[in-house]
This record gives sequence, C-alpha cells and structure tokens, in this order.
Amino acid sequence: MGTVDVAVVGRGLMGTACARHLAGAGLRVALVGPDEPADRAAHDGPFGSFHDAGRITRAIAQDPVWARLATRSIARYAELEARGGLPFYNARGGLMAGPATGPMAGFTAGVLDTSARLGLRHELLAGPTLAARFPMFRLPGDGVAVLDPVGGVIDPRAMRLAEERLAVAAGAEVIATHAVARDGATLALADGGRVSADHVVLATGGWAAAQPLTGARPAMRVYQRTVLFAEVTEAEAARLSDMPSLIWVPEGSDTDLYLLPPVRYPDGRLRLKIGGEADSPEARDGAALNAWFRTEGSAAAGAALRDALTTLMPDLAIAGTSTGACAVSFTETGYPYIARLDAHVTLLTGGNGAAAKCADELGRLGALAALGGDVAAEGLGTDFGPVFA
Repeated sequence: MGTVDVAVVGRGLMGTACARHLAGAGLRVALVGPDEPADRAAHDGPFGSFHDAGRITRAIAQDPVWARLATRSIARYAELEARGGLPFYNARGGLMAGPATGPMAGFTAGVLDTSARLGLRHELLAGPTLAARFPMFRLPGDGVAVLDPVGGVIDPRAMRLAEERLAVAAGAEVIATHAVARDGATLALADGGRVSADHVVLATGGWAAAQPLTGARPAMRVYQRTVLFAEVTEAEAARLSDMPSLIWVPEGSDTDLYLLPPVRYPDGRLRLKIGGEADSPEARDGAALNAWFRTEGSAAAGAALRDALTTLMPDLAIAGTSTGACAVSFTETGYPYIARLDAHVTLLTGGNGAAAKCADELGRLGALAALGGDVAAEGLGTDFGPVFA
C-alpha cells in the first residue's frame, strides 16, 4: 500500500481505540494485526487477550490514575455502543472485597479513599449487610466490600469491533496480518507485504517486550496466566441475575482474584470466569508467548481456581469446567507506557491487568502522543513515561 500518516501495530483494545482516534482526527491510518484465529492450535502469529466475551469494568480503584482512566472511558461507552452498533456494556455492579484487618486490609481501604477523593459513586458493605445483599457469595464475616454502581462486565470482542468499525468509517484501513520487523516508519509484514508510514504506533501488548519492534526492550514482565470457566445452566444463570463482578482477597491470601458473573459465549453457553494467580511462568520471548496461547493453560492453576470458586460460591451448580490461556503484562511504573519515542515511533503498551475497561482513553492518549501532544498535561496524575530494560 502507499504511505499513510500513521500505522498502528496491534489490533487489540488499545491499538484499535488509538486508530479510531487518529482516523477521527482526519489522518490516514493503517491498523495492522491478525484477525482472531479460527484454530488457535494452528495459529503461528501473535494472539490477543481480548479474544474473550467477558472483562470486568469498574470506575473505583485503589490507584487514582487508574480510576481516572476508567471513569473517562466508561463515560464514552454509550457513544461507542450507539455509533459502533454493538452493545458491549452490562452495568450490573462491580464489587471489591477484602479483609477489614491484617496485612491486606489496605485493599479496600485504598479503594474507599480514592473513591472519596475523586467523588466516585460507591457503597460500603460489611458483615450481615454484605451477606444479605449478595447471598451467592461466602465472603469472610469480618470482610468489607465496596460496590461500584457503574461497574460490571464488558464484552471485549464487541468493544474492540465497535472501535474498529468507527475507525474504518473514518477512513482507516485494516491490514489483517502482523508486523515482523520495522525500519524507521516502514513495516515488514508476515505475508510479505510492507507498510510505509510517516509514523508508527506500537500497541502490541505483551509482545512489545517479548518480541519488541522498538529497538530497546520495554521493561515489562509478561506472565502466562490461566483462567477457569465454569459453565452453568440457564436456570442457574437466572438465579444469579443480581450477581456483580467481583475482585476479592480470599481469606488468608495475599493475592486478589477476580470473578465474572455468567456471560454468554459465542457457542451459546453461559460461563462464569475466574482468574488470578500468586505466581505464574514468565514469557521471555514471542515464541514462548505464542506457544502458551496455543494451550489450554495450566491444569494445576485451573484446579486451584476451581477450589477458590467453590469456597466463595459453595451453592453454585457447575455443569462443567474448562481452562484457557491468557497473559498479563506488568510495567515498571505500574501504568501503561505511552510516549512518542522519536520522529518514527510511539509506544502504547502495558495493561498491568487493568487496561481493558480503560482502553478507549488509553487509545486516545496514544493518539495524542503520536501527534506530538503532551500526555502529562492530561490531568491523570502521571506522564506514562516508559522504562527500558
């Protein structure tokens, strides 16, 4: 193809949102990345963690930067759904729960403090009130929880597709293959083609570290995670119609887990999803990360997640379980890396396990950086500057 103004590498949530904002600003944009593979076992390119039907969304957070990012993105969900023609947001409530005392007491205390300082709507629940409000859970009796009324669930596939539809409507071109090399602002593609651009945005998730196109490697830890899916019947899902999404610290643990209420998957089945691990293998290169996504995750991790689920929800009628492979990328700063590195390239990566819900705002910031704008002046509480290994 001919020269474009900006080539965005990565058709995940952040990259696609970035392409939408750039195209909406009138730039000629190419969005580069493979489609979701029909056969994961045969796919030899990068995968996307957004290849799923459910992610937690919430405005409340311990960290005010993440709370601001989420609040700005959630405020645009309705417009994205309407203009993109795809519903993806279910505001059924988001609950964050933890012990009231002990080393992990700061988990909910930080959420409460940030919510109060930023004026975010929330409700504090504890003891019998918490048990009566959400009887499907068996949380510790001395625990406390913070309920976010705008929290709940998003469908990341539908959200990403809504972003892509709007990018294309604004003139962006989708190139359904992945980039294998970069020379300045020219990309070599896996299918043998090339894309020439004035500027490149690298929004490649964990592959930004495992298989960098930046020259220097961003300082990120990319972990191979496992998720457990618990299938339920229509009747059981109806019984759980008031179940919020949940992030909680199990009794005696120093690691939080997350749980989504029943979500309907493309095969028509209803599944709860649980995830979170204290430790998991680190992917050191792109080949290892791709190989991990071709598996069904770790059986041992899946068994531990099932135990946690049945402890939390002892009355849950599980029709069957399965596991899946996922990945999470943690940066040195705890925030995404968003920066124009030089005249040719902008970096937009590092979800830290919290970026899906914030993707539209993160994409907007990536577009701002690519255009030479000052991300630090956006009032979010950090400059999102990258660290390199």
